[in-house]
Amino acid sequence: MTVNVKNLVPKPESLTYAFRFDRSQNSPPNISETTQDSTFTYQEPGTYTILQYGSVKDVAGFSLCKDVTVKETRGPQAELVTCPNGKVRVTLGDDPITKAYDVVTINWGDGRTQNVNLKTNSTAFFEHTYASGNSVPAITLKGSYTNSVCTTESNSTTLAADAPQSLAGIRIRSVEMPASNGDAKLIYDGMEGIETKVYIARGNEEFIYTNQSGQTGGAQSATVPQLDPKVVYRFQLWSTDICGNVIKSPIVSSIAIKQGSLSLDEIISLEWESEPNTNGLVEYQLKRNGAVIFNTSDKLSYEDTDVKCGNTYQYEIVAIVENDVRSYSAPISLEPKTSSPGDIASALVTVKDDNTIATRVELSGEGLTSTYNLIVERALLGSSNFELVSPAGNQSLQWDDTNVSASQNSYCYRFQYENACKMKSPSFSTPVCSILLTANTPDIVWTSDPPFTGNIETYSLQQVDQGGNVIDAMPKGLSTSHTLDLASQSEFGYRIEAKSGNFTSLSNLLNFRSEAILLVPDAFTPNGDAYNERFEVKGYFIKDFKMSVFSRWGEVIYHTDDIAEGWDGNVKTGKAPGGYYLYKIEATNATGQTMVKNGSFLLIR
Repeated sequence: MTVNVKNLVPKPESLTYAFRFDRSQNSPPNISETTQDSTFTYQEPGTYTILQYGSVKDVAGFSLCKDVTVKETRGPQAELVTCPNGKVRVTLGDDPITKAYDVVTINWGDGRTQNVNLKTNSTAFFEHTYASGNSVPAITLKGSYTNSVCTTESNSTTLAADAPQSLAGIRIRSVEMPASNGDAKLIYDGMEGIETKVYIARGNEEFIYTNQSGQTGGAQSATVPQLDPKVVYRFQLWSTDICGNVIKSPIVSSIAIKQGSLSLDEIISLEWESEPNTNGLVEYQLKRNGAVIFNTSDKLSYEDTDVKCGNTYQYEIVAIVENDVRSYSAPISLEPKTSSPGDIASALVTVKDDNTIATRVELSGEGLTSTYNLIVERALLGSSNFELVSPAGNQSLQWDDTNVSASQNSYCYRFQYENACKMKSPSFSTPVCSILLTANTPDIVWTSDPPFTGNIETYSLQQVDQGGNVIDAMPKGLSTSHTLDLASQSEFGYRIEAKSGNFTSLSNLLNFRSEAILLVPDAFTPNGDAYNERFEVKGYFIKDFKMSVFSRWGEVIYHTDDIAEGWDGNVKTGKAPGGYYLYKIEATNATGQTMVKNGSFLLIR
């Protein structure tokens, strides 16, 4: 492959050569592509253009292109595998040297030869068997061209025997179980010229041939029909090398996913199973709607709590095995389970003010979902005409009804639960009615009609401080009134609580302030008829009390520090005459504030 160029131009100057010139270019070659040496060695066969250019002194420049064809003379390349039984295989090389020839002749060394036309041949390898017991002689290859050029210069190659070809590269890459059509899909790495058969075993049973095979190299696929996606199978590739040895690939198990045994509201329980793989498990990946939601290397179950009733979710499990082998389960579609909700068995109704009644329910049992509609209906106490008052899609367990006149009427409420799956409580709850608490000092009274349809257990009078905290509770049985001891009270509030099982009704809060209240009569008649005999002052929220009575001339004729005492109309000299008298009262309430009151009254004889 060495060319020697002879220059025919006499007395040239700057004689230059480009041995790999591109005839299609219109510009001179780059300096790096040129040489002044007239000898050049080509490393690969092919057709090349040689450009020669230079100049002749006092004449002109010159140039010339000529093509040269370089033929391969090195010996063809091949792989030789020998077997103990006398069988050999020659696999011609897929390299430029070998492919440069038109024909390769294999001399088997036992007097037989085989010519391979590389232009028309599609066979990857060639086999030959020697007589039993004979050793394998030297096998040589020689390349040639159809036009016989360079044949004498072509070298021969003597092949060295290799061990039988390793089939370790033949292995399963992935197993994908069918969704509905029953066809499982395997992706595996094959090897050119090696027949690879797909075997299957159900569970831990014996392997059987699937009638699926191939003998092509690279990534291959095989479809195994009529499989149950709920069943776990084991897959294996069986390949036979040229010596007849059966080589088995690592086992890859399928994986099956199913709905788990746990059944709770808005939780999807999942379980999966597979058989052991030859190579170790790296992890399981659980996918929901195509996205991985859980990874584990040892668990075989999962409870998905991020689901909503009424929606359908698709799950699949992927087992990742060492060497990046993957096994995909068939997908399954599941909806969250839910039970029918029970009747609401606990509720509270509270009068907040004249225009607001607060309701609150507590939920328990099955059928409860993350979204729901709490239905609230209202009717006047004593009426059965309940009407819907809660908004659509009400998800508040504490709902205020602001369209009421709590100081004028009592209202009854009943409740029903509807979950996200549109399943309702079988019936409405027991109605709970509001209680109206009013003051008729010193008495407080409340609604006489019971707030429940069932038996009322008891009324309880609660004393509440300024912060709304219950500081005392007094059982009242079924009574609907209470008399306050106003003289011993400071600032406080009262409300009534009624109970019937887990249903509770709270009245409005009735507040009393500790400002002193004095009720002074404007006349009295000490005439012995036992009616209105004394000048008596009534006081509430009073701690200290002083009262003086004056004649019309300003003389003190009576004084007391006890509010329970009153003037009987007598003075030191006997009975005071009828007419107008004056009084002055000084009183202090429980917080120490002083009140002074002056006035007059009429004594009638």
